Amino acid sequence: MVRVFMALGVVALGLLIYSTVDCIQTPKHKVRVLPKTAWVPIIILLPLLGAGLWLGFGKARGGNGGGGGPRKGPMAPDDDPEFLRKVEFQRRQAQRREEEARRQAEENRRKREAEERAAEKNREKKDDDRGAGPSD
Repeated sequence: MVRVFMALGVVALGLLIYSTVDCIQTPKHKVRVLPKTAWVPIIILLPLLGAGLWLGFGKARGGNGGGGGPRKGPMAPDDDPEFLRKVEFQRRQAQRREEEARRQAEENRRKREAEERAAEKNREKKDDDRGAGPSD
C-alpha cells in the first residue's frame, strides 16, 4: 500500500512540475479564465486540483491539434524548393562554363595545328626554292 501511495506521489509531483512549467512557458494570449500570475499559485498551492484545472481550463488548445500552415524557419536544404532551384541553376552555369572552356581549348588547338602546318609548308617551300637554283 505504501508503494501505491509513493507511486501516486511521484505522479502528482510530475503533474505539478509539468503544469507549472507549461503555465510559465505559455504565451499570455493563450491563457484563459485567469491571468498567468494567478494560475501559477493555484497550481502550486492546490497540486492535483490546480494542475487539473490548468490543463482543463487554463490553456487555450488548438482546434485541429496539428498546428497550422506551413512550417516557418529553417528547412532541410533538400526540402527547400528555392534552394534546389538555385543549386540546379549554379550546376548548369558551371556545366556551360566547362563546355565553353572545352570548346575554346579545342578551337585554339585547331588554330595552332593549322598555323604549324602552314609554317611547315612555308619551310618546305623555302627549302625547295633554295635547292632548285637557276637551271643551265
